[in-house]
Amino acid sequence: MKKFFVVLFALLVLNPTVVQAKSEVPPSWLVKRVENGDRCRKLEPAIAAAGLPVTFFTYIAWRESRCRVGAVNARWNKQGKIVWTLNRNGTFDSGVFQINSSWRTKTREVCGGGLDRLLKWDCNLAMAVELYSDGGLHHWGFKQKG
Repeated sequence: MKKFFVVLFALLVLNPTVVQAKSEVPPSWLVKRVENGDRCRKLEPAIAAAGLPVTFFTYIAWRESRCRVGAVNARWNKQGKIVWTLNRNGTFDSGVFQINSSWRTKTREVCGGGLDRLLKWDCNLAMAVELYSDGGLHHWGFKQKG
């Protein structure tokens, strides 16, 4: 998995026209937020190389985690039981794109391990790609077109 992203990043740096992100027209309010700095600029090359719409995903990373790869929206007690989470259904979100713990099986399939892998950049990005390709931006609260 890591080699895949290294190769994509190298392609992007050596020849930026080789890898194109999917084009999706962001709403004007989002463009304004991104122009005002509500984005994770340092993540833009990797997001583009992964084929994700850069404007949306740099904003999602800022909104969800303030660009922190190790962000988690829950706390656990000493017995490993969740004692606090922002999610009403008891799940928790992890990583820069705040991937939900309900994606346990898909995370194991995509990243080859448990939910702790979501705290690694390559796994969190790979899961964002997977979720985007299977349902689009609605996973992060953006309404579907049409």
